[in-house]
Amino acid sequence: MAKLRFHDFNGQKDPLVALGRRDQAVYLRHYLADLGATTVLEEPAYFDRDYLSEFAAFYGVSSRGYSNRCRRCHFFSTKVSRDRIRSAAGGSKAAIAYLQQAYLGFVVVRPIPSAPLGRTVVRWYPDLAKTPPRVTNPAREYRCHVAGIPLRVNGLAWQQQDAAVGACATVALWSMLHSSAFDDHHAIPTTADITRFAHKNASLGSRVFPSSGLTIYQLCEAIKEAGLAPVVLQGDTGKNGRAAFTRDRFAAACASLIRSGYPALIIGELENNGAHAVCAVGFRECAPPVPQVGTVQLQDGGVQHIYLHDDNLGPSVRFAVGQDPTDGYVRLEASAPPPRHTLHLPADPSASYPAIIPSQIVTAVHEDLRTSPDGLHRRAILAAKILVDAYNGLIAAGALSGNAIGMTVSTRFTKLHRYLGEELARTLRGSKDRLARVRLALCEQTPPMSLHVGIVRIGWQAAPLLDVLFDTTDSDSNLTPFCNVQYHQDIGRLATALTAAGYADLGEPVEAF
Repeated sequence: MAKLRFHDFNGQKDPLVALGRRDQAVYLRHYLADLGATTVLEEPAYFDRDYLSEFAAFYGVSSRGYSNRCRRCHFFSTKVSRDRIRSAAGGSKAAIAYLQQAYLGFVVVRPIPSAPLGRTVVRWYPDLAKTPPRVTNPAREYRCHVAGIPLRVNGLAWQQQDAAVGACATVALWSMLHSSAFDDHHAIPTTADITRFAHKNASLGSRVFPSSGLTIYQLCEAIKEAGLAPVVLQGDTGKNGRAAFTRDRFAAACASLIRSGYPALIIGELENNGAHAVCAVGFRECAPPVPQVGTVQLQDGGVQHIYLHDDNLGPSVRFAVGQDPTDGYVRLEASAPPPRHTLHLPADPSASYPAIIPSQIVTAVHEDLRTSPDGLHRRAILAAKILVDAYNGLIAAGALSGNAIGMTVSTRFTKLHRYLGEELARTLRGSKDRLARVRLALCEQTPPMSLHVGIVRIGWQAAPLLDVLFDTTDSDSNLTPFCNVQYHQDIGRLATALTAAGYADLGEPVEAF
């Protein structure tokens, strides 16, 4: 009989403890301990969609006799008993609410000795440093059921690399395709599906299973087979003849994609340990920069920490964004926050993990989003530079009062309804009349806008001055703005005058001041 099992977290029968000192299991124990995990509820017979696909592709024909069943372990931050589960299974709203409040997520344990950790979704650990905030827009809600009891957790799926069906790039791409940016029209492929997709048009003579890893061309083919469009950003500097990234460009590119809800697949090398691929799923915003007078500075160029799904370690591993002291290229160094728990656990494996040196960033976007992040970035810098030069020129001529300034700029993509909804509500909070006026103006006074828009935000330190909304359905060379939303009266009037005079094209003006 496959009865539900209840274990004390970090006790002798905890399934993660039973996995021994594998780095991924130890990391998850540290992570869940910091979340306050207390009880493990184990489903001993669970059929996992991803593993069943792997089983059909590879393990089912092995003479070793692998099982097609997994175990699924649910973690709670409070004591959970069979009586509590019985009450919730009977429909008690209070018992269901109690379980949901304490629910931390789940881990699927596969019957694969070399790579037992399957689909894993755990809650983000508490954001103790509220300012500047942590950005985790790719996270989505996962729903699961235990004995008919609905449970929800917000995160992004991770799993351990299984070299038979997929290597590190495969599982990084698998996590990426779980993003909240994608909807029901884009079914999430399994790792076996991704490996097949990658070999459909770009096998280059290699066998499909067992997989020895994917090239960047195969990753792009897999993304296209999933009904999405691949975008590749190449490093803008070098390291020993290989591509690498300058710090500002890497931080700004990752921040732009993650803000847009698109995780970033980072390809590079583990320092002195060979090629590697990880998936960036979040970052910590940096303090607002103070640009020098007359300059344009990237709002996100100073990002200090990025969160990676790394199949060698686990989900949401915090990495510091550093740079080589001699050549200046980006180095990502695991930088776990101080532990909040007091349990006696094996050493956190991230403490001795080698640095990652990124060389390429790959992401998957909707097919109708044809503008590249680099193209939008170039237009952002150009628009901000025109504005800051014109504004400071008016200050110098005495036509405006005040001091000369520098400006900051950031970019991202979003669906139009999200910009009209939550984005404007957050930016214009506290003024319902102004919010209503701006929303109606964007619907009634501007040209019809595309489903996805590119947003260029120009600001001064933390204060937004102007949003320019771009059409994303055309090529970079034909990148055209729909409108500009003006949060500052002088900057807004200047933007309108520059557009009317032909010095800049910032689209239709919409006053938000």
